[in-house]
Amino acid sequence: MLNLSRLKPGLLAAAGAVLLATPSVAQAPSAALASLQAGLWQLRSIGGSSREPARSICVRNPSQFLQLQHANRRCSRRVLSDSARETSIRYECAGVGWGQTTVRVETPRLAQIDTQGVDGGSPFHHAYEARRTGDCA
Repeated sequence: MLNLSRLKPGLLAAAGAVLLATPSVAQAPSAALASLQAGLWQLRSIGGSSREPARSICVRNPSQFLQLQHANRRCSRRVLSDSARETSIRYECAGVGWGQTTVRVETPRLAQIDTQGVDGGSPFHHAYEARRTGDCA
């Protein structure tokens, strides 16, 4: 007969190791992003030599700021830090690339976003000032 009491500790340890090694898609930072308002936001590039024009995006969920480079991609995310004013995540998009993003909340209508990583084999690094400008159309 199989002795289950001897197997249990080994199975629990193996299951724990798998859970710790697997990034959680469901794990979502909330403290800093929860204070940001949904609506139309303008992203203005700051710092560096980039002269890209400001762009507007409709933000229905502030977690969109975490994946600006790989928007609309299904990626796994891992929270690196999360406080009332700042959150940092690392995400991986199978076959496409990865990124690491930090969002620092200044007010419910103003945030600083720094994101870098690899997209399609090419590195990227962007710093933005994000400012809410109104409601989405």
